[in-house]
Amino acid sequence: MSTTIQLQVAQQRTAPRGAALLGNAFANFLNSFRATPAERSATRDIRRARELAAEWNRRDPRSAADLTAAIDRFEQQQGL
Repeated sequence: MSTTIQLQVAQQRTAPRGAALLGNAFANFLNSFRATPAERSATRDIRRARELAAEWNRRDPRSAADLTAAIDRFEQQQGL
């Protein structure tokens, strides 16, 4: 009776030479096509928030009033 066990272990594979460099270059190339985020403007954000409050006013007037009050406080704090 034998007490030895034969294990089959997968060989650890490494990436081919230059694969990481090529992969990084390709990723940078793809990232060059990404759109840059739009500049944020406090006045535009306030206008959009007020539009949202007006939309909410139809469904939930209490929440719309809370949002409007928060917008007013923000404007006061920012001096807008």
